[in-house]
Amino acid sequence: MDDLNNHQLVLLATLVSFVTSIATGIITVSLLQQAPATVTQTVNRVVERTIERVVTGTTTPEKPQTITKEVTKEVTVFAKEDDLLVSAVEKNQPRVVSIYPVAVATGTKQIGTGFVVSRDGMIVTTLSNIAQDGGLLERYAVSLGGKQYTAKPVELKGVARELALLRIVDLGEQVQLDAIAFGDKANPKVGQTLIVLGGEEGTGIFKTVLSRLVFEGSGSTTSPKVLSGLEVTPKIPEGYNGGLVVNLDGLAIGMAVWSSEGSKYVVLPAPRILEAISVLTESQGKNQQSDIALPQKTAQERQGPQ
Repeated sequence: MDDLNNHQLVLLATLVSFVTSIATGIITVSLLQQAPATVTQTVNRVVERTIERVVTGTTTPEKPQTITKEVTKEVTVFAKEDDLLVSAVEKNQPRVVSIYPVAVATGTKQIGTGFVVSRDGMIVTTLSNIAQDGGLLERYAVSLGGKQYTAKPVELKGVARELALLRIVDLGEQVQLDAIAFGDKANPKVGQTLIVLGGEEGTGIFKTVLSRLVFEGSGSTTSPKVLSGLEVTPKIPEGYNGGLVVNLDGLAIGMAVWSSEGSKYVVLPAPRILEAISVLTESQGKNQQSDIALPQKTAQERQGPQ
């Protein structure tokens, strides 16, 4: 034993333990075979319970892992027509003006409505609204956003006879008004919903549908058809002469005017209004397009099918 090193001693101890374990097992099995059945059952039951306790106490079931996964779902929200209508009215109602025949609106009956088309105070209305005894007055009073201004008529030549323009003369150099907007989406299409703003108090709202496009001209290459009017169903009621007509995007489509031919209100399209403003700026030798929200495709909107 003294000649053995540590490694050899460990191996010798392991061998002795192994042989002893085998011998103990053989003796135990022999004794169990010779013992009565009751003793064998008791020993087996004790062994089974001991193994069960060891397994239960040392083995911990794995806790299930909770995996959190973020899922992004795109939901398409469709705007209701009522919401679009409310938005269009809220956007354009402050741009509608009430027109009176004197310099002070208080206590005077309103003669018509119009709407602001430029930030420097240009107002579009109908000639029948502001004509008094077959002629125009020197000045008018206009009410806009709870404030009163003085406006003078602007002479127009070579444009639609239903159209009339007023310019506010006491606006102030630092004041700029909120004007209506024209745009590409303002190109009228049959079946689209239109909103007429105006009425006797300037706060009326009428909903209708574009039912027909009216064109003028031969339709030839040299003389293309020009959109001259829009017919709507149901018909625009009385009191909306000069009323602003917009689509559900809040863009100006035109103005309500009386048609003696059909004995009903029709819509004078926006290109005719822009044409009148263009003629005015050219005659005055000024470029005022920066004050007017002009559409980018006015020429295309004016022309019908070739």
